[in-house]
Amino acid sequence: MILYDIYDTVPVRKSTFTHFNVPGWNTYVKEKHDVAREAYINWASYGKPKIGALFENMKRSRALFKLALRYCKNHIDEMKADACADMVMDKDCRKFWNQVYKISNNKAAEYVGSIGDVSGSENVTEMWKEYFEKLYSAKTDSEHQHWFKNKLLNCTMDINDLLFTIHDITVAVGKQKMHKAAGPDGIQKEAFI
Repeated sequence: MILYDIYDTVPVRKSTFTHFNVPGWNTYVKEKHDVAREAYINWASYGKPKIGALFENMKRSRALFKLALRYCKNHIDEMKADACADMVMDKDCRKFWNQVYKISNNKAAEYVGSIGDVSGSENVTEMWKEYFEKLYSAKTDSEHQHWFKNKLLNCTMDINDLLFTIHDITVAVGKQKMHKAAGPDGIQKEAFI
């Protein structure tokens, strides 16, 4: 009886994307990573001393590596655009379109592109602006505003504790995490941000 490897019999597609793929790694980070790794191994082989040239070399090379990595992570869109531009300059259409496919075929959208019948970031922004202007406008006199004001007046808490500024709202929204499930109101965090 012949045993076959699963990869010989079942067709599989290996994905090259992982959370560890960093655009710009080979250009900006790889060399610094190699130097930092070598310095760490050298430092560890001497018993991980807390002072001396080996320790300082390990710290400095690690700091340079982390700085380069942070630069790449903070400039992901630029790195992806540079990779596409390099493919165009190489005049290799297949590599170029493969790169475009990898970039545009992410599982989750980074920003909300459409809400209801409205699409496009500017139109969505304008829709939310109009919605909140109507909702919180002093000109509009609705049942909800009366109910809310009455509830505040009947509240036993100190009203001064309930006051908040636009700065408070900005700070609170800035602390929200993206790409999470919508809350009970059905509104995504990205819409608030």
